[in-house]
Amino acid sequence: MSKTNKGLKRAFNNWTDAQLVFEDIARHYGICSDWKVKNILIVIVLVLIFFVLLFGNSGRDEQAYARELGLKIRIHKWIPGGETERGDSNRRIFFHETSGRSDLGLRQTCTVESAARHNPDRPIQVFMTADRLDYSSPWLEILQTYSNVNIVLVDPKGYFANTPLEHWYNDGEWRQSIYNIVHLSDYIRVLTLLKGGGMYMDLDFVTIKPLDDKQLWNFFLIETAEMKLLSNSVLHLERGHRLIDEMIHRLVKYYDVDDYMWHGPSMISNIMSKNCGVKRGQPESNNCTDVRLLPHNYFAPISNTEWEFLFSDATEGNMAVVKNGSYGVHCWGGKSVNHPLDLQSNQIYAVLAREHCPITVARAAHFPA
Repeated sequence: MSKTNKGLKRAFNNWTDAQLVFEDIARHYGICSDWKVKNILIVIVLVLIFFVLLFGNSGRDEQAYARELGLKIRIHKWIPGGETERGDSNRRIFFHETSGRSDLGLRQTCTVESAARHNPDRPIQVFMTADRLDYSSPWLEILQTYSNVNIVLVDPKGYFANTPLEHWYNDGEWRQSIYNIVHLSDYIRVLTLLKGGGMYMDLDFVTIKPLDDKQLWNFFLIETAEMKLLSNSVLHLERGHRLIDEMIHRLVKYYDVDDYMWHGPSMISNIMSKNCGVKRGQPESNNCTDVRLLPHNYFAPISNTEWEFLFSDATEGNMAVVKNGSYGVHCWGGKSVNHPLDLQSNQIYAVLAREHCPITVARAAHFPA
């Protein structure tokens, strides 16, 4: 029997008790002597109890609730200095869902599955800002297949508390921006690096091979072949790296409510230019020995202006372009999210998904349309 049904049974079993208590109160204070009025008020109280039981579960223990549903995936709340920031957090691969939604969509689930599938020995952390999780779609059933995946529930206000970015969050100017979700995402990923280091990835990649610890350590990605910008869609910095402090400093000092990229690619490009002598179009100009610049094809073999290529036919030549030394493929979700993805077709994206997130593909029909 569900918690709600048990609660309702208790409520209706106590109808007589409620009447007796109400009669005692009424007799003591001389109110509501009419039995019809008393019963109406008791019904109102029970209806309120019903709605609390039905809708007032935002404070439920998500791990316990998942266990009740037979799910084995680990779900825990973030606490300061807790397990998400200890041990081998430098080796973790982490994602942030900052829109406030309570589940992951099909493409996001594919992103996490592909990372977990190719990196079974590394912690995979999915930070969720929703008050409660949605169990109606199969995302958790899919991700529970991988024992290295953890869902981390984050209260943003508490997460930003007692950090250099607390004022930015509480001041709330960012909430007025048309880019508010993007800005929150830009800020919170750097904050997570400050708290524990590791490798951040956006939720619109498909990982296609193991992420080499030695190659992919303390790096920024060059976003395009022209090297106009560096990317913040995927990066790694170990705990305490000096450039994390530099990024935090910039985020505290410079906020532009109207700028889409200043707190992400533009910020990183500016920092690397001033601190490491990096020049636009010159990938070898980096004079810092504690951070690497990786070529765009490692994670973005297809640029954001050519994203439709991912929905073209997966010919031998096209697949060679995508897999040209790549660890993962950025699918540019901000632009491609509404483009039809036929997982049984010969689209490049579909071919990648069938190979690298097969459980997600197998359960695709169970995701909300």
